[in-house]
Amino acid sequence: MSRTRDLNVERVNESHANGRISDEILKLFYERLPVLDRVIVVVEKASGVPYPLIIFEPALLKIKYPSATFAETVIYASTKIEKLNGSYQLYVQLSLPFLLFASEDLLKAALAHEFLHYVLFTVALSKKSFTTLSGERLDSPEVHMAFDDTHVASAEEWLTDRELVDLIKAKFNPVISDKTLEADIKNKWEDIHLPVREITAGDSALSIPILELSKIPLDESIVRLSRSQEQGR
Repeated sequence: MSRTRDLNVERVNESHANGRISDEILKLFYERLPVLDRVIVVVEKASGVPYPLIIFEPALLKIKYPSATFAETVIYASTKIEKLNGSYQLYVQLSLPFLLFASEDLLKAALAHEFLHYVLFTVALSKKSFTTLSGERLDSPEVHMAFDDTHVASAEEWLTDRELVDLIKAKFNPVISDKTLEADIKNKWEDIHLPVREITAGDSALSIPILELSKIPLDESIVRLSRSQEQGR
């Protein structure tokens, strides 16, 4: 399933141009893109759907929670709706340190997991079920994990690759916990003072004007497949 990947590398290039990441990190980023491509191909073959736009976040993202002192969650990947080039779009965000240091299996599980978020968001938007996209205030790690765990489409319904489905279950419990990855990010990113961006729980929540929700472009192949699944139940 060879095609031009829908990858937005602009933020990484800007971070390099501004001196926040080095030539070596930029080189490593581009060297990892073929690995990412292999991973995307696996998810596309399993789903039969082109993978959505990926935008790379050049910093390590951490959510700080107001209800729990010293509590934080690292965000390696997420599915977002954001205004891009004048209009709101649904896309997958992948952090640069996660791409650099995650194993290929972990990348595969994460990309598949985010695809399932993307499916749920797409179906909810197509049905105008806007309340599905928001939940309780994500003001503690426990609530955030519960939200993430429940706001995904069924892997068994959307992915035909049994090994990939099992890999998601093995790597998410309910979120990524990988000691090797965590050590690499600490030693090779945080300890050498590469970019870290802290956001609040409120910053991570969807905030979209209600009139804009119906204008968000949707993947019609996902909408059709969802309708077929419902009719077959």
